[in-house]
Amino acid sequence: MATNGRAGQLKKPHDLTDLTFQRIHGALAHHESMDVEPLQAALEHRAPLLRRCIDGFPKPSTASRTLVTSGIVTLRDGTSLQVEEEDKEIVWEISGHLDLDEVEALTLLRLFIFNEGLSKSQASTPALLLDALTEFYFEERLFAIRILGAMLRGKDNAADPYHELCTQIVSENLPRSQDFAREILKALVDRPIRSFPPSVTKDPRTTARWAKQNLKEQLCMLETFFWSTVAYSPDGGLVAGFFKAAGETNLGRVQKYEDLLLDEECSRLINDLMVLFGITGVQLLKLDKVLDEVLDLELATKQRYGYLASVEDVEQIHNIVANLPEDHSFSPMTLAWGCVVAKISRVAADDVPTEYQRFYALLNPPPPRKGRATFVEPQLSLGDSLVNRSLGLGVLPVLQSYLQSPIFSTSLAASLASTVTEPNNEQFRYIIKCLLMSLIDLVQVEYIEDYEGIVSVWTGIYGTGEMPVVASLCSEFWMRDVTTSVQRRSLLDLASSRFPVEVSPLLRLLRSVSGVGGLAELDSLEDEGDRAANRLLSAERVYQYFSQLQTFTQVLSPHHLHGAQALYDTRPDASLGYYYTNSRALRFPGGSILPVGSRGRVISTQGVIVVSWKHQHSGWDFILGVLEAIHSRQSAQTGTTRASRHLPRGMAKVTDLELEDIGMQTENEEELVADILDLLRSLLQRNLELAGEFVSRFKSRSDEEGLPVTGSDSPDLVQIILLILKDALLSSASSRGAPPTRVVAGALGVLTALLPVVPAAIWPFLRSLPQLFGDERQAGLTPHLLDAERAAGTYSMTLALLDLVGALFDEAFRMVLTHNRTLQSMKADVLLRALHFVHSEIWIEHISWKYAKVTERFEIGRKIGIIYAEVLKLSPPLAPQSRESVKAGPAVMSSTSTLGLLTQFILDTFLFKATTLTITPLISTITTSLDVYEALQRSLRYLDADGLVQLVDANLHLTQLVLSRKRASGVVRLTLLEQALFTGVSTTSQAFSARVLKLEPVDIIASLVKTRTFGPGIALEAIQLLCALCSSVSMTQPAPPAIVGHLVDPEGVAAAYVGSLADPYEDLDLRKAIWNFITIAVDTQPAFASLFVSGQLHSAGPETGRREGGRGRILTALEFARQTLANPALWDVTPSLHASALGMLDLVWQHALEHKQALTEVREDKQFWQDIASIAWRELGAPPDSVPGDFFDDDDEVRVGRNDAVSQWAYHATSKAHALHVLAIDLKISSPDGQSSSIPPASCIELLKVFQASQQLRKHVNEALYCSYDPHLHDQLQQSISTYFPAFTLDSVRSEPLPGQRSYGDHYMYQADVVHNWLMKSAKNNQEIARQATGIYTATCAANLNWSLTDSQIILLRSWKQLLQQSASWLKSTKGLEASVIDSAASTAKIVAGERRSGNVMRAVHAERLDMLQGLVNVAWQAPAGQIIDTTNFLPLLKSVRLLSLNEVFPPIESLRRYHSNFFHRPLLCIVYYCAQRAAEISASSHVGLDQRLTISTDISEISALVIDGLRYVFESMISSTAVVMDEDLQMLVAVFDKCTEPRIHSTPSAWLTRCQDVDLIRASLDLLARSNVSGLDADGSYDTKRAMSAQFILQFHIILARLPASTERLAHEGALAAYAKTNLTSLLEAGAVEPTSPSHNAEYSLGHRAWCNMLGVTTAMVNVLGGEGHFVDTEIVGFVQMCGAQLTKVLGWTSDAPMTLSHLDEIGLVIGLFHAVAAQSVEASQPDPAVADILRAFSERALLLLQQLNYALTHPNHLSTLLEPVTLEERTQMEKEDNALSIETTIQLLDERAYPVLASLVQKLLIIVRDIMSVLVIMSKADQALCYSDPLQWARHLAQVPADSKVSATGPASVGTLRDLAGFMLEVLRKLAKAGPTTSHPSPNLRSSLLASYDAQETQMTTFQAVEQSFLYAYTQLAATVHQPPVASPLTGRTDEQAMDIEREGIFSQSLAPGTMDRLRLMRQWKDLAVDLNLLAKDVPYKTGAGATAKLFFDEIQKSTYTLVQTLDRRMKGQ
Repeated sequence: MATNGRAGQLKKPHDLTDLTFQRIHGALAHHESMDVEPLQAALEHRAPLLRRCIDGFPKPSTASRTLVTSGIVTLRDGTSLQVEEEDKEIVWEISGHLDLDEVEALTLLRLFIFNEGLSKSQASTPALLLDALTEFYFEERLFAIRILGAMLRGKDNAADPYHELCTQIVSENLPRSQDFAREILKALVDRPIRSFPPSVTKDPRTTARWAKQNLKEQLCMLETFFWSTVAYSPDGGLVAGFFKAAGETNLGRVQKYEDLLLDEECSRLINDLMVLFGITGVQLLKLDKVLDEVLDLELATKQRYGYLASVEDVEQIHNIVANLPEDHSFSPMTLAWGCVVAKISRVAADDVPTEYQRFYALLNPPPPRKGRATFVEPQLSLGDSLVNRSLGLGVLPVLQSYLQSPIFSTSLAASLASTVTEPNNEQFRYIIKCLLMSLIDLVQVEYIEDYEGIVSVWTGIYGTGEMPVVASLCSEFWMRDVTTSVQRRSLLDLASSRFPVEVSPLLRLLRSVSGVGGLAELDSLEDEGDRAANRLLSAERVYQYFSQLQTFTQVLSPHHLHGAQALYDTRPDASLGYYYTNSRALRFPGGSILPVGSRGRVISTQGVIVVSWKHQHSGWDFILGVLEAIHSRQSAQTGTTRASRHLPRGMAKVTDLELEDIGMQTENEEELVADILDLLRSLLQRNLELAGEFVSRFKSRSDEEGLPVTGSDSPDLVQIILLILKDALLSSASSRGAPPTRVVAGALGVLTALLPVVPAAIWPFLRSLPQLFGDERQAGLTPHLLDAERAAGTYSMTLALLDLVGALFDEAFRMVLTHNRTLQSMKADVLLRALHFVHSEIWIEHISWKYAKVTERFEIGRKIGIIYAEVLKLSPPLAPQSRESVKAGPAVMSSTSTLGLLTQFILDTFLFKATTLTITPLISTITTSLDVYEALQRSLRYLDADGLVQLVDANLHLTQLVLSRKRASGVVRLTLLEQALFTGVSTTSQAFSARVLKLEPVDIIASLVKTRTFGPGIALEAIQLLCALCSSVSMTQPAPPAIVGHLVDPEGVAAAYVGSLADPYEDLDLRKAIWNFITIAVDTQPAFASLFVSGQLHSAGPETGRREGGRGRILTALEFARQTLANPALWDVTPSLHASALGMLDLVWQHALEHKQALTEVREDKQFWQDIASIAWRELGAPPDSVPGDFFDDDDEVRVGRNDAVSQWAYHATSKAHALHVLAIDLKISSPDGQSSSIPPASCIELLKVFQASQQLRKHVNEALYCSYDPHLHDQLQQSISTYFPAFTLDSVRSEPLPGQRSYGDHYMYQADVVHNWLMKSAKNNQEIARQATGIYTATCAANLNWSLTDSQIILLRSWKQLLQQSASWLKSTKGLEASVIDSAASTAKIVAGERRSGNVMRAVHAERLDMLQGLVNVAWQAPAGQIIDTTNFLPLLKSVRLLSLNEVFPPIESLRRYHSNFFHRPLLCIVYYCAQRAAEISASSHVGLDQRLTISTDISEISALVIDGLRYVFESMISSTAVVMDEDLQMLVAVFDKCTEPRIHSTPSAWLTRCQDVDLIRASLDLLARSNVSGLDADGSYDTKRAMSAQFILQFHIILARLPASTERLAHEGALAAYAKTNLTSLLEAGAVEPTSPSHNAEYSLGHRAWCNMLGVTTAMVNVLGGEGHFVDTEIVGFVQMCGAQLTKVLGWTSDAPMTLSHLDEIGLVIGLFHAVAAQSVEASQPDPAVADILRAFSERALLLLQQLNYALTHPNHLSTLLEPVTLEERTQMEKEDNALSIETTIQLLDERAYPVLASLVQKLLIIVRDIMSVLVIMSKADQALCYSDPLQWARHLAQVPADSKVSATGPASVGTLRDLAGFMLEVLRKLAKAGPTTSHPSPNLRSSLLASYDAQETQMTTFQAVEQSFLYAYTQLAATVHQPPVASPLTGRTDEQAMDIEREGIFSQSLAPGTMDRLRLMRQWKDLAVDLNLLAKDVPYKTGAGATAKLFFDEIQKSTYTLVQTLDRRMKGQ
């Protein structure tokens, strides 16, 4: 069986199998939204069923069975269903069980599965499935009938959105109205007696179920009949037929299976049928027309319209009514017909047509004749008889029962699960109202005996039910009924004539017609619209009526009738007999004065004398006087008679009368006070104008004399209400009787209504009333009343208290800008006390209270939750540093500090300092919501279930807001609230007999979205809470909890969420919220992310994302997002969902490594990348203007005209940004190491298409650069706010939603509605301020629109930046790319440089734009090498970069100096770096002209000014700052300075060097270096790497300067060496303690050693430049060498036994370079300084020792391979790969760079060092000159430095034999390299390339050849000098002169090099052998690899000279 419902695959919706009748009815009844087109299609497809649904659905048929058997069924909407074999069996069972057509049974099955789903138990148990299907089918039947009524209502209502559709469907598919009504009437008669199929009647339970369903269908059909006859007057036959049917069915009570209709629900159904029969019967008679229109019988008969058109029909109706049973149930119909007959009987006889004469005579029989002495009673007409009959039957009690039925009460219908479709419909109440008015028109109310009954009916019609229905009736009463007939207000007049003896009836009647409805409706009053206008009008009329009462009724006290103190006299009267008059002026309670001599009509004398004075007075004054009197009595301040006052114009005295004096019935003062307060509440609630009038009227009450009515201390309205409240609170503590909870509730309600009008009067009183909320000293008295309510289980006072607290919060929030600091402080105090009270006395305990109505529990929790939520919603975010200031107290608070205090309290309560007691009400409600809801539904307590839904909604919203605040607080621990959401709290569910449950709330929350039990509103709140929970716990350390682990069915939850996304009829906001949740889950919940991406918790191989058993693919969020991209229509239809889907994909790609397997298929799908590219390269068009335009209403929200256009464009830009970012991330994950592979990914292919098209790329780039931000708009808004509302700030209304929850549009950044409310409240009645407030509101909407555009554009800009950064490595091999990218870069730079808008926002945009420009430059940098750069685009780019460097709007130097929060100097420096590099290459090219070179040089020179100024600032700043960012800036500035001062760019360095001198840059660098921690060691000896980095960059700067003579000279003149000597490295150098590795970490190089090496390099450059000038070398260099002597000796003293690091190797080379420079300068000097000679001599000694060690290392390959010691991990890893070098035989083998890249580079470096040492020795020995000696005397003066010995000692200095061996080794190297020929260089590992260059065969060949030349030259000259030395003594005899030579040589070499006792002949033979060896080696030199012919001449000279030397030695040996 196909079981996948809404969570299945995305498909085109087919309404017959997707849409239920219930959803269609919901759309027609406006319970949910649906477009006209799909609704029309759905109705047309169901037209055959709707047409016959009155008679029932189609029965089984052979044709349908055959169709289903075939396996393919095509439905009416075109849907083709494939029926599987297992489904066929179920279809047969359904068809037989429900007696339903087989095709309809199949449709029903599919419809059920799609909407309800199929549980495992239902799939496995057919009985359960049939039971569920039966219930579903029954509901569908009911809603099919209800759709008819809904369409009829829509057809009759021209204002209905579906009016045209309903008219079309009804006219095309239903019969004529009256014919259709007759069909329904026929079915109504037939249904009660219809028999059920045998398959049903065999089981009593099934029969009872069908019988109940039959009752429900009868009720629905009767409703449809009602609506089919509303819009017209039916003919008499239809009316007669209905009355007859009512009699035959006994108003629906006659049922065939009545013996099975025994439960309570059936009784209610029968009662509802009876009521609806009565209402329909009255409705058919159209009493409204009978009442208000002139009855023209002649016209009716001529037009043949209506039931009066035929007198025969009228007579038939009359006979039927006359013969109706004498049952009170028929009395309303009897009364209605009696009114019609009475109206006919009152038609003038002349106007009665002929047809009516007989019936008219019957109605008005002639009076009987009477005799003279006979008294004949007047005969009543038939109409009057029927009216009397109905009254006698008890029509008033019946009407009361009607008004108390579910038909007239939505709440009652919900609580009783009534089948009534439209409870409390205005038409129902209107019909009863017309019936009542007809009765009042016919019968004077004074003659109606049941006075209480008619009052109850009146108050039931007007004073109960929902306000929207009642308000229009009340308005109609005051505007039409009263003006049409004064008789219709006679009931009010009767009650007022008994006032104030009887007070309550008039109060009840007036309250009922105030337009409010029931007291329970006060919370749901509307503030705007026609209904609110009707309510306000009714309230105003009640106020006016009660203000002008015309009579004052009084019971005369006997003691006032007689005696001296008598106040009244009797006077005779001709018409009355007698009347009463007053002998004194009387002041009644309330202040009205009855003048002397007034007449009083006697009303009653039975027991007491009741007199009605004709006296106009105000009932309001009286009831206020009543309240004051009651307060005085309770305060023991009452008196009997007040002091008389003199009256003007002869009035003697005024006597004050008390309540007892007028005889007011005050048996229960508490009830009287409560009635008064209820009337005030009804009038004043949300009626500010009337409340203001009340307050002003009673603020200073006075009588006609202008004197206070009760003395100078008479309280006004507010005071008396407050005093009544205080009295009630005090009496609750002292009285033993029932506490006055109703009075307290009423007083609190009145205060709630008056608070917006007189807050300044109420706030101080509440602050001074500790009895209400308590204070620091006492707990208050309210808890006593709460205890009383707990005992009773009713909580009207608690609810009123919460309403007041909510109003206090609302007033404080909305008036936060108006009241002064004192009142703000007072508010803060009251609100905090109220909040503490509510929290401690109600919130914590209310879930454990006893409730008579559980809905009150839900209402209490909801109201508190709303209060908490409103505080969090309206208060600005609390910064961590502001929390202490908040606690400082109210006296120092700002205008919004009240909100801050309350917010802090709530956050502490629920988040930071939460306890189990505080969060249990919140969590338990959510946890048990589903169970309790189901229990309430099973108990048919639908009103309670609705209250639960509202409570869950409030709690979900509150929890979401609390968690959202946690995200901004920086708290990283898991709070108690979060723990409870995961693990739950122990709670008692009322649904399960106090069973203790331990549920996990997060699973319930997820289920609220999945099951949709509570509807889309709760689902939206639930999914937003899940978003907040994921976001808040994501910051938890060490690891956030996984939501999936707390879900019972995580797979089902994920599938349901995706199913909701795929449902096109689902609520748009919910679908967007689900996308947001999926996005956040992907980012923060890896396990949940796996479900949404792959469909499984864990990847399970290739079958991931497929259903078990191969039932098709599971629709995952990833797959649905792909389908969304593939549907171009969604781009414009639902842009927000489109952007959300792409946002989810963006996050999935950011976590691609976590979902690698699931994404493999998608990443390889070319179509997917084409869809992405189509979005990424789609043109957005010009952004719309952010000017708001006109306002309009959208779903009860005020929107601006441009909202849709702006939000759509912003969502499109966001979609495009996400698409670009997905491309960028895919490129990144395709090359995680930054190196692109040979095969580009599919995403790269789409990228190349755009990047290779120059114009297209430039167009997209320019689009991304656009920014709509309008600084002028925002500046004007801020200025207007500061001018007119200085206490207000926009930051206080900034919305802080979770990521992804912010919606583009006019509420994007700021809560515009809050702005409007606050500012308009602040404006009060000032029209000018109100106008400015409106302007600020409009500007705020415009700012929101502008921010929407700006932020979306910034997101797009950042995505482009990411794409450019990641695409560089993939595009580097693309030919012609640089020209295309440089073209776009030039355009971009021009736009960025031309920006003139300023401000922080534009500065941020400027930074983002520069980042994007840097990305373009980076792509261009990766262009293939060797390409000729086109200057056409480069020169404009360079020009724009120059303008950016000199930008005055956004000066780069300000960014460098951190003047603002947005820094952009680094990307600009990177751009400059590229431009300078390319400029150098272009300048060196032969293809560039002189003018272009000059332009480039000029631009770079101007750019260099920025770099130099930046360096100067950084040098200054780093003296006092050690921030890491300074080091980073310095490093970048030095690198850019290096490129900008390239000699290839500038023909002379004068321009930039002059700038350096102007800002004293070099001196500043030296000063900073002297203060820097060059060594990296702190004073305590610890090693600090960070602080030593700056010195490295400074020295690198010096190295850059040292590459040119002019700058080097300037560096030396500024005292570089002196500065070096002042560093803290000096002491280490003097001790020779600078080591290559870090003292704290052996795996790092020492920064001090690196600095030392840099110093050596700079010093060498200075020697090369300044060595011949002055005494630089003689003084400074000698001093430097002497200072560093220990370190130099240590470096040169390296032996082959010691390991060597790369840094040490580099140091050796630099030291040799220094002495090479000194030696070169000393040779050029005419008279070398002795000190210089000394250091050179010392160097030569150590150099010969070092040379010997190098010779050993180079000639021993196995030792050499272990010589280099790795330091860093990178070195160690690379060298471990070359372990096979330990088995090599010769060093020559190490020159294989492929096998031994590191060792080959090492050999190359050692050869360089050998070459340099030999060069120094040659220079010092002047060997080049010696080679030219021809005179032996010249050789005699040439002192030999190297022993002419063939021995090679490992511990001694180098000898000629060492030089010979080195030469031989190097010749082998040359031969090997020459044999190998030209080779392609292979890049070797970059092991700190500054220390060890990559191996280069050509470089090695050249270096080796130079070393060979130096070796031969030095060896020969040293050997020749030894040979030509004159013999001093025989070497064999050991003469003293030989010893002297030894001593001399010991002074030179530190050890003797003399041959000792060697025989002279033997010595010469050894010399000869050395000469021969040199001669032979010289012959083998491959000089062609060197300098060609010059090299050949040199080695020929060497051969010649050595040959001559051999001959010389031969002669000497022969001479011996």
